[in-house]
Amino acid sequence: MGEITLVTCFFNIGRGEDKNTELRKTPQKYIEAFSRWARIQNKLIVYTDDAGAKDVMEVRSAFGLADKTEVIQIDNLFELEPELYARMQKAAANPHFIDFRYIPEAFSNNPKYDYLWMMKYYFMTDAYNKGLLSENVVWFDFGFDHGGKLYYDEEDFNFKWEYDFGNKIHIFCLHDPSKVLGIESLQYLDDCVTGCMYALSRELVPTFWQLVRNAMEALLMLDCVDDDQQLVLMAYKARPDLFEVHVTGWQMGIKECGGSHMKLREIKPPKGENKIKKMIRLTVRKFIPNKKDPKRLYAAKCYEKAKRIYGK
Repeated sequence: MGEITLVTCFFNIGRGEDKNTELRKTPQKYIEAFSRWARIQNKLIVYTDDAGAKDVMEVRSAFGLADKTEVIQIDNLFELEPELYARMQKAAANPHFIDFRYIPEAFSNNPKYDYLWMMKYYFMTDAYNKGLLSENVVWFDFGFDHGGKLYYDEEDFNFKWEYDFGNKIHIFCLHDPSKVLGIESLQYLDDCVTGCMYALSRELVPTFWQLVRNAMEALLMLDCVDDDQQLVLMAYKARPDLFEVHVTGWQMGIKECGGSHMKLREIKPPKGENKIKKMIRLTVRKFIPNKKDPKRLYAAKCYEKAKRIYGK
């Protein structure tokens, strides 16, 4: 079995103020989620700023893992790729881009968010250049599993994770990415690639970063931006020979690649809507349409664009 080095990052980019209260994640929530999986016994490299460095080391030290933890402090995050970030800001501020996207208020329309998630691959490459990586590398989001959404027993993370990923980049997808039309994914914000975990051989780390960066460059040529779920989908489309695809559920990568002991929370399927209630709802919607319905608003936008381009 191959030794694994884990890489992650922790930066506050304002997710605690998200307009959608369900998506709000304060720095404290991230620390709480990290505290669950931080007991993992592998070497861990954390990219963070001055505010996060102390918290990270406190958590790992509490598990006796300070000697297996490397904190790399970055206090100039947005100066690492300044030209690219400036172009991302410009694209995200374009109202035509926002109109193009199915969900105008999506967090992946935020250039800070997209930039940070793109930099995951930059950080792994920086660790590669510093000679800090073992033969197998895993990116783990700092807030992995959102505080126990899937893995209910935090003690299950208390093990040394070993796995041989071979000479491939392993991505974990909700459905087959080869059957996804990339432009539709960009427009409708379809979830295909799950961004919480990526696994690969050390020697492919710089290539992965270059593919992801190239994908962002390509999006900017279209006056668009997006997060790394879209970027990795595009990277896969560019070089499918480098990837091994796992079609699975959110957060399942660790269980399917060496963590078979991890216990899963039982997820009950949503109850089907009562047929009579559904009939009433559809009837009401037909005669009294909800003017704020996202599908209706998006259809109206598309109709207005069609009129502008093809004439009334």
